[in-house]
Amino acid sequence: MDWWANAIAAWVGLSLSVRLIILFLIGAVVGGQLNRAIYRWTWVPKNIDPWSKSHPDVPPRTFFDKVPIFGWFGLARESNVHGTAHWVQPMLIELGCGFFFAWYYHWVIGGELAPVTISVPMTAAALHALYLQHVVLVSFMVIATFVDFDSRTIPDYVTVPGFLIALGLCWVLPFVGLPIPNGPPFFGLASVGSEIEAIPLHAAALQAWPEAWNGSAAFAVGILLAIGWWFALCPKLIWFRGGVGKFFRYLVASFVRYSLNWFYLGMLVLLVAFVTAAWLWGGAAVWQSVFSALLGMAFAGLLIWLVRFFASLAMGQEAMGFGDVTLMCMIGAYIGWQPVMVIFFLAPFIACVFAVVNYLLTGDAYLAYGPYLCIGTLVSMIFWGRLWQQYGPLLSLGPWLPALFLALPVVLGGMLMAWVWIKFTFIYPDEA
Repeated sequence: MDWWANAIAAWVGLSLSVRLIILFLIGAVVGGQLNRAIYRWTWVPKNIDPWSKSHPDVPPRTFFDKVPIFGWFGLARESNVHGTAHWVQPMLIELGCGFFFAWYYHWVIGGELAPVTISVPMTAAALHALYLQHVVLVSFMVIATFVDFDSRTIPDYVTVPGFLIALGLCWVLPFVGLPIPNGPPFFGLASVGSEIEAIPLHAAALQAWPEAWNGSAAFAVGILLAIGWWFALCPKLIWFRGGVGKFFRYLVASFVRYSLNWFYLGMLVLLVAFVTAAWLWGGAAVWQSVFSALLGMAFAGLLIWLVRFFASLAMGQEAMGFGDVTLMCMIGAYIGWQPVMVIFFLAPFIACVFAVVNYLLTGDAYLAYGPYLCIGTLVSMIFWGRLWQQYGPLLSLGPWLPALFLALPVVLGGMLMAWVWIKFTFIYPDEA
């Protein structure tokens, strides 16, 4: 990847203050386009962003209205149509993106993501690749968060491109990934004077990449995972009433009607071709990166889907939208399956705090879970080095650890069933 190293060498030739100013401006511009996506991809599209056609009851929009951050002060004139202070949220999104792009760059190149046991600094090329991967992920999570808050759904417009771009980055920058120590002395157990380098987190972390994972069996698994993501994405009717026979008849008929068209079949062909090319011609580094992304996608998506399934079964109603599943598929492709376990525990605690505050302020008990998955992801990325030092040793459990996490949704479903039974038996028997 000489082209990347050369580009980064030219970039770091600028002073740090100049780079931070440039990144702030880029972040503000990107934030403006994120606002554009948020208002276009919500359930009922809105013409609030300056790039859309203005409402007939307000003056025509000008070029200044499109200037990030400052343009929203002029668009405050449309408050009589879009509501009081409608411009504050998008203005803060653009301002926040500008500050985040600059601050997170300083955080990453300062080595704050690396565990303390890493004694050899990461190369500038690796640090900048990691930064690029993370700001791309955060950009998609910003869209998902505010669309979910607004319309209580996460559209495929967000998660599908996000996942596909993650795979593309695996090919273009195969050395990207959260840093972990290289070699057996992982958790401060190295001998005195030894030097520990950083390597990107991969699916087989805590051990060398198994040679079998480069073989035809692993390729077949990668193809199956890609097809599984595609099938889960395809529109189809899931109907549980009426027995197993009706379930499969409805599933097959709806799948044939809505999914066997040029768009979805073309996506499948391109996805299979990409995975095949990565295995045949990408080289060891590219295949390792792509296969790790696919495993991260599968583990994250399956974990949240199991929570959705068993919680819905226990409560007798949909407990979580399928958009949360595709969101976690996207997140898992970027950061791998290991950090997903941290997100699994962080997100409920974050959600509870916001839910209580929201209920006290508005009386609305509805909880959009996607934003808290995104916040948990952001926290996991920022404090990755510290989290690794605390919880990385758990990976020594090998395959038992992911298996344990996949069993937790079953326990959660049982607890919810017990709560529902107690609620309608002893607390509210008249509502049973």
